[in-house]
Parts: sequence; structure tokens; C-alpha cells
Amino acid sequence: MRVIRFVMYYILGLCGIFLISASPALFRNGTYFSLGSYVNELSGLVKSITDFGEWTYQYKGNAVPFLEHLWDPYFYSMTIFFGSMVGAVLIAFLLALVTFFLPRFLKQIVMRLVNILESVPDLLLAFCIQLFIVWFYKQSEILLMDFVTVGGERIYALPMLALAVLPTVTLYKIILVQVDEEMTKSYVDMAKSKGMVRSFILNIHVWRNIVKSTFYHSKLIIWGALSSLLMIEYIFNINGITNAFIEGYTPIVTVLILTMLFTPFYILYQGTEMFIFRENKVAEETNMKMNSFIGSRSLKNNRGWIKQASKAIGVHFKNSKFLIGFAIIFCITAISIIYTLIADPLVEKYNLIYDNEGVLASAPPHTPEYVFLGTDRLGFSIMDQLLVGAKYTILFAVSIAFLRVMLGFLLAIPYAFFLSRRLQRVFDKMIDGMHFLPMTIIAYLLLTPVLIMPQGGFATTEMERILYQGIILTILAVPLLVILFGNEMKLLKKEEFVLSTKVLGGSSVHLLWRHLMPHLSARTGIVFGQQFIQTLLIFIHLGVFSIYFGGTKMSYAPMQADPPQSTTYEWSGMIGASKDALMTGRWWYIIPPLIGFMVLILSMQLIIQGIKEVQQQRVGVPIEQKSWLQRLLRKPKTSIKPVDRENPSREEFIFTNKEINEWK
Repeated sequence: MRVIRFVMYYILGLCGIFLISASPALFRNGTYFSLGSYVNELSGLVKSITDFGEWTYQYKGNAVPFLEHLWDPYFYSMTIFFGSMVGAVLIAFLLALVTFFLPRFLKQIVMRLVNILESVPDLLLAFCIQLFIVWFYKQSEILLMDFVTVGGERIYALPMLALAVLPTVTLYKIILVQVDEEMTKSYVDMAKSKGMVRSFILNIHVWRNIVKSTFYHSKLIIWGALSSLLMIEYIFNINGITNAFIEGYTPIVTVLILTMLFTPFYILYQGTEMFIFRENKVAEETNMKMNSFIGSRSLKNNRGWIKQASKAIGVHFKNSKFLIGFAIIFCITAISIIYTLIADPLVEKYNLIYDNEGVLASAPPHTPEYVFLGTDRLGFSIMDQLLVGAKYTILFAVSIAFLRVMLGFLLAIPYAFFLSRRLQRVFDKMIDGMHFLPMTIIAYLLLTPVLIMPQGGFATTEMERILYQGIILTILAVPLLVILFGNEMKLLKKEEFVLSTKVLGGSSVHLLWRHLMPHLSARTGIVFGQQFIQTLLIFIHLGVFSIYFGGTKMSYAPMQADPPQSTTYEWSGMIGASKDALMTGRWWYIIPPLIGFMVLILSMQLIIQGIKEVQQQRVGVPIEQKSWLQRLLRKPKTSIKPVDRENPSREEFIFTNKEINEWK
């Protein structure tokens, strides 16, 4: 029975790959959602997949057998990927083991460094590693290792290192959280009472209990790392599966490549869940189907909810981390909007720069020595482009994150309360396959037909392209968020206060509004921040492939074509020259926008941490270490005067109690 379900879920995943691979036909010939073209493309794709003679790949104008040509690049890519993931797991567990025994102040320093490292985009990390190797070679004439492939040669060490850093950091943080939670369990207290040391408890009991939870969390790490693999192959000029996908972009090639990526991870995760993590069936939970949403109590009884919501939001601004992160993002957005309103021209263009004696000093692209932050190849100021594009980057990322969270939460309500357990399980397995498909590839497939300007010019307006891009980037993450919020709601349904509410006749509106929302509000804020960061990373990845926000202007001049340009100066439009920046020594092309993305990610991480701390204070978890801002604003202690302990006055007695509580 398990084998049958395993095969059925795999077939469902393949069906999703077919539907995605034929999707570019929806926008053929400049039209939107051409269902006729899509159906024809899908039917032709099904016929091609059943004919092994159609399994070909166009290489230098010749049709070659697919597996014969792509098996070698695929094996190369998977070697780099699995090598980096194995290294990430081993290093993360080792670092977590060392950190567990560090003093508290050292642990806090390590966590802050980890948060900074986690905010570095994968593209910036790979670029900086390459830049360091080139700089070191120029200084010492010693090449530490090959940093780019040329011709048919292959490199392994540097791509594995660059790809493993972010998964290592993420997995390290997850393991530490799991260990801290496990150490609060009652069995740990009992083990300590029997004289067992911390190292024995950690190695014998704790590691074993967190393996399963860490395994499930690793799905999201794999999902992000697959998209990062595309960037790593691009920046290191690796002739892997990414290069094959971009160069041989056809529906049949898309199906076969996505299937090759999907299959090993599906076998690893679904096989482990079904055949290794075999759990006894839990007794059927109480029938908790929701009542009609027209219950005995309505929203009219919830007067003052706006005031309560405003008060709850205002509490977060008293947290220094939340306030700093919010202030940085708000100020950048405000400065960008004000600059756009007053600047003329929006982006200054510098053609030729002469010195005081009239001698030509610089021609485009200008270095930061002549123009602040330099210019691009066409002479447009990098600083002006950053100022103009900041508002589009931030506001669009905020909008996408908000729509993802809102739709995911709303759709999670019928998923958690109305669907039967069997349908929920089927839905879970269908969506679970999305963890094994790189989001960057799917976004590239769906956005390329609309955002890349054809030779005859755009057939759509800029607003239409922006709306379409927003819809696509929203839909890609909504199914996973439905599962996330749905699981949170299902856990809350098992709480005693929810059962009591249902027994006392509380309506569904009352249950959702009064009980579930307070528990899910903080979680929703954290998920919003995570989706904001994920959207920024998608912008970077798409920018590498010249997929810019609002559309990409292409030049089709026969002799000398201009580079692709963004129609809105959004920051991802400044990423397209990243590959040439290292080879030509023009680092100012890519470093400023990537640092801008890093600042936004760090700011959002501060906001997320602030939300977590506020939630901890609400449930009574003490925040041990105060920030420098809280210590600065702390009221000075009142000087203590001698107190007659035998016959204290009323004021002296109260003060003595305060002193005792403070001592405790």
C-alpha cells in the first residue's frame, strides 16, 4: 500500500511538471492567457514525451540524444550540490555542538555574526570569494584555486564552498533552536537529577530526538539551495544543468530537466517519510469540523478591534530591534520617493569627463574616482539608479510578501477546518513536491515570455507587466504557505482552550477572531518578514538572467547592441552585469546594489527578531540581555538610604520589598 501511494504521489508531481513546462504558451504572440495555445502545447508535449525519438536536445544547431548530451552536465551539477549539502550538514552539527558548550556571552556574539552572514545574498558571497582570489593573485602571484571554468575544465571546491555557506548557517540556527527547546523537556531534568552530564544528555538523547524535526526543516533549505545552484553555476561559468536549461529552452527539455531534478529529492524525502519514519497511526482526533461562519456571535460583539490591533502594533515599536529595522526600510523608501519627485533628470548621464586642463580624464564607464559610486557602460550614475529604484524594490517586495501571507492565511482556514484528513494528506503530498523544484527556474519559465522585450517592442503596458509579475511571484509561494498556516491551525485545534470554546457553543467567527488570531498574529508577522527576504532573493536571481521588474528593454542593433536595461531602475536591473564585472574589473557595477539588498535583508531580520522578542514577553519568557538602546534609556537606580529593619515605616517597608524582589 505504501509503495502504491509512493508511486501515485510521484505521478502527481510529474503532472505538475507537465503543466508548468507548457505554461509559456499562455503568452505566445503577445497575448495573455491564451488557453487554446496552452492546450495545444500541452497535448503536443504529452505526445512528444511518449515518443523517445523526440527526446532530443538542440546543440549547435544539431539534434542530439537528450540523455547522451545532458547526463554529464547533470551529474556534474548534482556532484557539486550533494557535496555542498553533505558538508553543510556536517559543519552545522559540529558548530552547533561547539556552540552548545560556549559561555552565554560568546554564544550571543556567534549568533550575531551568523545573522549577518545569513543576510549576504548568495550572488554577493560567490562574487566576493572570486574577487578575493583575484586580489590575492595580483598581490602574491599565487592562485589559491581556480575560480572560474574555461573550456571543458571543471572545478569543484570553490562552487561547493560558495553553495554550502548559506545552508550551513540556516541549518546551524535550526539545530540550535531545536537543541534549546529539547533541553527544556522534562526528561532532561530527570536525567540531570540522576547525575548525567550535559554532554552525555546531548549526545545520547537530544541528538536522536531532533533528527526527525531537522530532517523536515531541511526541505526548505534544499528548496533555496536549488535556486542558489543556478546562481553558482552562472557566476562560476560551470557547464552544468543550468547552462543546458538556458541554452536549450524548449518544453520537452524543460520537462526532462525538471524531472531529473525532482526525482532524486523525491525519493530521498518521500521515501524516508514513508518507509523509514513509519509512525503508528494516532487515534482519530475529535471531530472538529467548523460550524457555519454565521454563528451565534458576530463581529458586532468585537467592538474596538481596530483600537486593539493598533495597540498590538504599537507595542512592537517599543522594541529597539523592530524600531531600528523598520526605520531603516522606511527611511530608504521615503528618500527614494522624495528624490524621484524633485530630481531632474532622474538618472544623471555622464558622457566624457575632462580635467581642469581640458584633457580627457574618463570615458564611460566611469570609476568611483570620477563619479560617486561610478557609472554603468552607458554612463548612467549608479547612485542615481539606486535612489530611483529603491522604492520599486521595497514596495514591490512588501506587496508580494503581504499578498502571499494574506492569501496563504485565508486559504488555510478551509484547508484546516473543512477538508477531511485524507484530502489534507493528498493536498500535502501534492504541494510537498514543490520543495524539489527550484523557484527561480519556474519564475524564469513564466516571466520570460512577458518581461523580455521582443524585437518589435512590448505589446503590453508597464503596469500590465508589473501586475502579471506580482501575480506569478505571489502564486508560486501561496500553496506552501497554505500548508504552513494550516498546520499551525491544526495544532491550535488540539489545545484545551479551543476544545472548551467549541463545547460552550462558540461560533467559528468567535473561535477564529478571539482565540486563533492572537496566537497566529506573531507567527504571521514572522512569515511576512521571511517572504519579504525570499522575494528579494528572487529579484537577485532573476536579475542575473536579465528578468527585470516591469520589463527588460532589449537592443537589437545589428552592429553594437546596448546591454539589457530595466524600465524602472529597480535594483535587480543592476545585477545583469554581474558576470562581466569580475572579468573586466568593474566591481562597482554589482557591489552597490548587492549591498543595498543586504541592508534590506538585515533590516528585515531585525524586524523579525523584534517580533519574536515581543511575543516571548507576552507569553512570559524573559529577555535576558537588553540591547544597548534599552540600557541607554534605562532609568537610573534610586540611591538607597539606610532603613530601620526592626521598625520600618510604611514607605520603607515597601521599598524593602522592592529591593528584595530586585535581588531575587
